[in-house]
Amino acid sequence: MKKDLLPNLDIVTIALFILGSGTKSFDKEEIATKADEIAPIRFRWKTNPKMISDGLVWDALSNARKKGYVLENTTKYLLTAEGVKFAQENIHKIKNYDQTRTRFNKKDKEVYENTKDRILRSSAYLKAKENKTSEIASNEFQNFFRINEYMDKKEIKEKIHKLKNMFINDKDLRNNITEITTEFERKIDVK
Repeated sequence: MKKDLLPNLDIVTIALFILGSGTKSFDKEEIATKADEIAPIRFRWKTNPKMISDGLVWDALSNARKKGYVLENTTKYLLTAEGVKFAQENIHKIKNYDQTRTRFNKKDKEVYENTKDRILRSSAYLKAKENKTSEIASNEFQNFFRINEYMDKKEIKEKIHKLKNMFINDKDLRNNITEITTEFERKIDVK
């Protein structure tokens, strides 16, 4: 986990603080909406990323309650004095660091990690990191995108989009993939 990536219970605690500064209680749905604004994707369904998972928010609120940050009043939640203090001391982390975290099942996480490892070791990526994308050879593009000369333009575009989408929340990697893609499209007509 990244050093400044807060756990879900901290996110909901800070969400409650932003909503009411510890002076008002809120429904789980209101907290879920604010938590999703703070940390996009983290509280979303895996199967339908447009939906906020109330189960994940409830779990986070339950953990915050166990830690003494939140009081549960039947259907509404209110920060304790300890929760207000924690939120005040940590709200800067929300503003200064991206709290997005992509959710994966075990198989998807393995694919993600293996793909990331392969990309980071690829000659195309290493050249992009050194601002030498113009020196990337055709076979290096093929290895990077996992494409070959037998694929049609549609298949190539699909492979490229899947790779870009896989790392959409990894700013550095996404930027390098975009640079490599731009150079690839400049050299080879796939549009």
